[in-house]
Amino acid sequence: MQSATRLTLLLCAAWAAALLYGEMGAYWAAHLSCSWPSAHLPDNHVKVAIVADPQLMDSTSLGLPQSSLVLQAVEFFTDLNMRRSFQSVILPYKPDVVLFLGDHFDGGPYLPNKEWQESLFRFKHIFSMNEQRMNPHVPVYYLSGNHDIGYSAFHSIHPEVIRRYEKEFGPRNFHFLAGKVDFVVVDAQTLDGVKESKERSSSWEFIKTLSSGKESNPKVLLTHIPLYRPDNTACGPHRSSPIINQRVSNAAMGQGITYQNYLSKETSDLLLSLLKPVLVLSGHDHDQCTVVHSTPFGPVTEHTLGTISWQQGNLYPSFMLLSAGAKSTNSTDSSHEVLTNLCFLPKQTHIYICLCLPSFC
Repeated sequence: MQSATRLTLLLCAAWAAALLYGEMGAYWAAHLSCSWPSAHLPDNHVKVAIVADPQLMDSTSLGLPQSSLVLQAVEFFTDLNMRRSFQSVILPYKPDVVLFLGDHFDGGPYLPNKEWQESLFRFKHIFSMNEQRMNPHVPVYYLSGNHDIGYSAFHSIHPEVIRRYEKEFGPRNFHFLAGKVDFVVVDAQTLDGVKESKERSSSWEFIKTLSSGKESNPKVLLTHIPLYRPDNTACGPHRSSPIINQRVSNAAMGQGITYQNYLSKETSDLLLSLLKPVLVLSGHDHDQCTVVHSTPFGPVTEHTLGTISWQQGNLYPSFMLLSAGAKSTNSTDSSHEVLTNLCFLPKQTHIYICLCLPSFC
C-alpha cells in the first residue's frame, strides 16, 4: 500500500514538474539561452526583434468550418503558444524595433471580411505590445507575404485584397532607418509578376528610387520570398528539414505566378545589383537557412528565418535578434553595423509529450 502511495506521489510530482516546465520553465530557458549580438558593442546600437511566418490558422488551414471544435482547439493552442513565445521570450529583450517578415495569416487572401477581421483581432492579441510595459512608441513594421495578399496572378482578379491588407498593415514597399542602417521592405509577391501589372511596376519603381544617387547608409533587404539559389544549396547547421528547391507555378494565359519558393534568378540578381545590401532577411520557407550570394561588390549573406509557429512544419520555431549600427558615430568601419543572432523557442511538441507522459522526459 505504501509503495503504491509513493508511486502515486512520485507520478504527481513528475506531472507537476512537467507542467511547471511547460508553462514557465521552457520559456525562461529560451529567453536566457539567447542575447543581443551587440552585447560587447556600444549601448546606442538599435535593437531589432524579427519574427517570421506566424501564419495564424483559420478555416483554410485544415479544410474545416469555423464552427469545428477541432479547428477551434488547434487555433487556441497555437495562438497560446505564439503569445507566450512573444510575450515571455521575445519582448523581455526590450527591442527598440519589432519586425514581422510576412505571412501573418494562413488564408489571408481567401478569407471573407468577417473571418479576416477575426484573424486580425487574434493577431493583435497574440503580438500585443502592451503586455510587458513596453515603450508605447516602439515602432512595429510588417512585410506582406503570399499568405497575406497572394501571388501576382491573384492581384489582377482581387485587388481588394491588397487594399484590405494595406489599410491595417501599411504600404507593401517602404524603407525605414534604424541607427545608421536603412531597412528596405519590398513586396516580393509582385516582383516576378507580368510586366503589365501595376503592382509589379510600382514595386520596381520604388526599388529604383532607392538605387539612384549615393547613399551613405548600409542597406538591409527585407523580402518575404527568399532570393534565388541553385537547387540543393546547403542551408547551414540550423536547418532541421530537407532543402526545398525552386518551384514556380504560373496561371494560364500568362496571367502571372500562382506559387514560387524563391524569386527568379533575374529578379534576385537585379535586386542585389540595384540595392547592394549588406544583408538580406527573408521568410516563407518556415525553416532556418543561411546562404551567401556572390555579387560583383562582394559576398552578401541571406538569413531565412524559421516560423515562430509550432504548427507550420518546424519543430524548432525561431526568431532573430539584430543590432543595427548606432545613429551617431564617427567610425567608417561597417563590419559591426549589422549583427544578428538566431534564437530558438521551446519545442512545443516536446512540452505536450512531457505533460501527457512525464516519465518520457
